[in-house]
Amino acid sequence: MKKISLLLAIVLACGALFVVGCNKKSEKRNVYELNCSYEDGVLSGTLDFTFYNSFPTAVSELKFNLFPNAYRKDAKYPAVSSGSAAAAYYDGKSYGEITVSSVKDEGGEMTYSVTGADNNILSIPLKEEVFPEERYSVSMDFSVTLAKVNHRLGITKNAVNLGNFYPILCGYDGGFYECVYYSAGDPFFSDCSDYDVTFTADESYIVATSGVLTESKNTNGRITGHYTLENARDFAVCLSDSFETMSAQCGDVTINYYYSLDKNPVKSMEYAVKAVETFSDLFGAYPYRTLSVVETGFNEGGMEYPALVYISDSLDAASFGEVIVHETAHQWWYAAVGNNEVEYGFLDEGLAEYSTVLFYENNEGFGMTRSQMIGAAELTYRTFCNVYDKLFGKVDTGMLRPLGEYSGEYEYVNIAYIKSCLMYEYLRQTVGDKMFFKGLRRYYEEYAFSEAEPQDLVGTFEKCGADTNGFFESFFDGSVIL
Repeated sequence: MKKISLLLAIVLACGALFVVGCNKKSEKRNVYELNCSYEDGVLSGTLDFTFYNSFPTAVSELKFNLFPNAYRKDAKYPAVSSGSAAAAYYDGKSYGEITVSSVKDEGGEMTYSVTGADNNILSIPLKEEVFPEERYSVSMDFSVTLAKVNHRLGITKNAVNLGNFYPILCGYDGGFYECVYYSAGDPFFSDCSDYDVTFTADESYIVATSGVLTESKNTNGRITGHYTLENARDFAVCLSDSFETMSAQCGDVTINYYYSLDKNPVKSMEYAVKAVETFSDLFGAYPYRTLSVVETGFNEGGMEYPALVYISDSLDAASFGEVIVHETAHQWWYAAVGNNEVEYGFLDEGLAEYSTVLFYENNEGFGMTRSQMIGAAELTYRTFCNVYDKLFGKVDTGMLRPLGEYSGEYEYVNIAYIKSCLMYEYLRQTVGDKMFFKGLRRYYEEYAFSEAEPQDLVGTFEKCGADTNGFFESFFDGSVIL
């Protein structure tokens, strides 16, 4: 997610510079079959979920994150911080939630409960243990009431955002990891799965999704679309009755732009196309067949999902293109190379931020240079350190801490985005361009569609032959002086 900006003719074909890879169906992934219908602020759905036990031990219970419950009236961990609430809730305070009404397996009804730190976990005890490499299927009916809010999930002024809207299996880290919905950062952690989604809405809506549309039909004024997406951490939808659309082809990738207010959509599309082209060349193949760039109501700069990104419709023109680039970079660093964003938010955010620097470095004419962006980052970071030193007598710049240990968005952004971005710049200066880009390409190749941890990043550069000599550790523990 892009929270702040460091600095305030459509390209129709980039040539066959890359081939979409690592995107075939697998018998060793979970499968989400979603059948959803949206009407009048309520989404009704059925999830048929097939679990594949890729873990080293037997599983006797499945746990799903219920992210929509962070929008409840009495949420202990509300999705929107108190400082952002006035801007996000444009029509006054509003609430939403998810309700699971039944859970079944092939033998019939199953017991289940809503647990977790904030009614955020659906716990389903299984009738029998699932051993490694075995499968187990469950089906659940659910409904989501949407708040009127400019956020990941909600009814905005011009669109309906459906991010993190369905029960999603908790990521695995020696056990199922329950994500608390901290308002600073992206509180998500999930494994790659295959998606088969059927979505129905009124024919007045244009629907953007993470998936590839394979079939569409109109029945009595309601449009039903069928979408597929393989090897993805989650699936998002955004719909509006005021969207205009634009498409471009970049190699084998179709880029679709959905917008309502953008006065220069051709330029916005150029940012998206050049970002896909640039990052594919620098890091490796774009991981999906399509990319949906969606201008929508959002109280931060933007938000990433596999093959779909939100770009806030309240951004100024100087920031809009930069956010498109940052969110597109997340297709490599988050969608493909995943990580536990609650524990290590800097892993994907820092790389997405530095990838934005690389975009401007490699594409003249977009108004920024590498030196300008790094200079602005250094100034922003040092200002943060001075402010915290004066306020608290010290500043903690350690990076290995979960979201709950940050004092708020200001501290989180400066550590996870800006300091992490600078870490990559100084790493590049230390090991040289050849070794630096060799390391990034290998990191993408080795960890695409799996989950990386900080030691994996360090190990990748070591395996490439880079002598980092405690470089990463000094950043991680906060001992480095910038």
